Amino acid sequence: MRISHLFGRTLREPPAEAATPGLALAIRAALLTPVEPGRYAWLPLGARVLGKARARFSAALEGLGGQALSLPSSISEERTLRALFPRHMASHRDLPRLLYGFRPLLADPPWGLWRWRERETLRAVVLHTDPEARDALCRKVVEAIEEELARTGLDLLPAETLDGAALLFPHPSGEAEALRCPACGDAATAEAARFSLPPGEPEPLEDIRPVATPDCPTIADVAAYVGVSTTRTLKAVFYATGPEGQGETVFVVIRGDLEVNEAKLGHLLGVSGLRPATEGEIRAIGAVPGYASPVGLRVRPTWDGEGALVVGDLSIQGGANFVAGANREGYHLTGVNYPRDFAVTFLEDIAQARAGLLCPGCGAPLESVPGTMLASWWADRATGPHLYADPDGTLRPVAIGWCQAELEGWVAAVAETSQDELGLVWPPALAPFDIHLVVLGKEEPVREAAERISGLLTGSVLCDDRDESAGVKFADADLIGCPVRLTVSRRSLEAGGVEMKARWEKERRIVSPDSLPGALVALPSRRIWEKGGLVGDDS
Repeated sequence: MRISHLFGRTLREPPAEAATPGLALAIRAALLTPVEPGRYAWLPLGARVLGKARARFSAALEGLGGQALSLPSSISEERTLRALFPRHMASHRDLPRLLYGFRPLLADPPWGLWRWRERETLRAVVLHTDPEARDALCRKVVEAIEEELARTGLDLLPAETLDGAALLFPHPSGEAEALRCPACGDAATAEAARFSLPPGEPEPLEDIRPVATPDCPTIADVAAYVGVSTTRTLKAVFYATGPEGQGETVFVVIRGDLEVNEAKLGHLLGVSGLRPATEGEIRAIGAVPGYASPVGLRVRPTWDGEGALVVGDLSIQGGANFVAGANREGYHLTGVNYPRDFAVTFLEDIAQARAGLLCPGCGAPLESVPGTMLASWWADRATGPHLYADPDGTLRPVAIGWCQAELEGWVAAVAETSQDELGLVWPPALAPFDIHLVVLGKEEPVREAAERISGLLTGSVLCDDRDESAGVKFADADLIGCPVRLTVSRRSLEAGGVEMKARWEKERRIVSPDSLPGALVALPSRRIWEKGGLVGDDS
C-alpha cells in the first residue's frame, strides 16, 4: 500500500474529543475518526487492525472446532436460535456445537475505554447435552481468546462472574470493576465478588424493645439517634418484579452498613428487571415504608408459600441485638436477633462487596481494580424451548453457554499500553502493516531499490512514497507505529543497502537487500514480539 493512495490524513495535534492518550494517538494516526460522541468511522489503517483482530479470534475458535455464522443484527440471538433449532438441532447427534460470529452492540450508557455507543464483538454460543461439558468448552473458548490477547502484551486479570468468568484489562478509564485479594490472588467482578465479615464478640441476647425515632429517614439517622454504629442496624430494601400489581414484592433485609447487590439478588431469584417497590406494594405485605422489618410479619417458608417473600443477607447472622424497623410510624426496635425474632424465605449472599472488606478465602482486605472487560463467558441457566432428542428419544433441554470478546476493546487496550512519546507501537499481531517503508529521494536508483526491497518482503508493507521531507515521513512512521521501519535513500544505498529500525528501539543499522529477510526474523525480541511475525505471516 502506498501512502500517496491511502485514505486518511495524520494529525500533528491531539484532537480535543480524545479522552485518553491511546484514542488521541489512534485519531492522529488516521486509524479512526469520530463521527459523533461514542461513534467512530474506522479508516483503512484501522480497518486493517480490526481485520487482524477478527482473523485472530476466528482462528482461535476454528481451532476448537468452531463454525462461523452470520446472523441478522436486527433480531435477538435467542430469537434466531429459536428459528434455527427445529431444522438444524433436533438430535443428540447434532451436539455439541460451537458457533460464532461478529455482531455490533449498542451501549447506553457509553461503554469501554473509548466510551463507545456502538461497537463490534465476537459472539459465540456453545450447545451441549451436558452442562458441565458446556462450561468446560466455554472455558476453553475464553482461554483461547486470552492467548490471542496475550500476544499483544496485555496483562489481564481473570475474574469470576455470577455465571462464568471474565478477563479484565485493568485501566482507570474502564467501565467495569473487579475486587481482588492481593494476598491469594482471587478475583471476581463487582457483581459476583464475595467477602467475609469479621466475627463479632459474643454477647447475651437482649429483649426486643420499641424506641421512638422521630425525624430519622435514613439508617445513619436512626443509628445516630439510638447511639449505635450502622453495623448494629438492619436495613429493609424493597424490590418488585414485573408490572405493578402483577409481580412479586421482594423484601430484602441486610446489615445497615452494606448495600444490596441487585445482580446477586436477581440471580438468586432467577429474575431480571428488578425495580423499586411502590409504597402500596410495601404496605400490601404488611410492612411500613421507612420503618419496616420482618419482625411480626408472616414470612413465606418457600418460594411458593404464603406470606411475604423475604430475602436475608448472610450479614444478619454476623451480629446480635440489632436495631430494626418496628413496622410502626416513628418507631424502631432494639434487641432484634435472627433467627430468634424473625424468619426469612432465603438466606443468601446478596450484599455488594467493596474494597476493604475481607477476602472469604484468606481474610486479607480486598482491593478494587477498575478496568474494561475484554472477554467473558456465562452459562444460560434458564430452561428454554430449545430441546433435543436423546438416544432413547426423550426430549431434553440443550445446555447453552455464551462467550463474548471485544474487538474494538482489544484495539483500544493495545493502543493505551503500546505507545511512547512519538506514537503507537503496534505488536505484529494487530499492526496495520508489518513494515513501514520510507522512500527518501526521487532518484531512479532509490526508486528501483525500493521496488526490489518490496519484492523481497513477504509481510505487508506500507510504502511512504510521498513528496514530503524526511522529518515528516519519520514522524508519521513513528505515529502510525508499524513494527519495523525500513528507509531507502541515496545515503543508505551508498552505505550498502537499507536502513532498518525496530519501532521500539533507537538503534538503526544498514542491511543489504539480500540479507533483509533473515535480518527481520532475527530482530531482538520484545515481550509483545511474535517470532516470525514479519516474514511469511500476513495474518
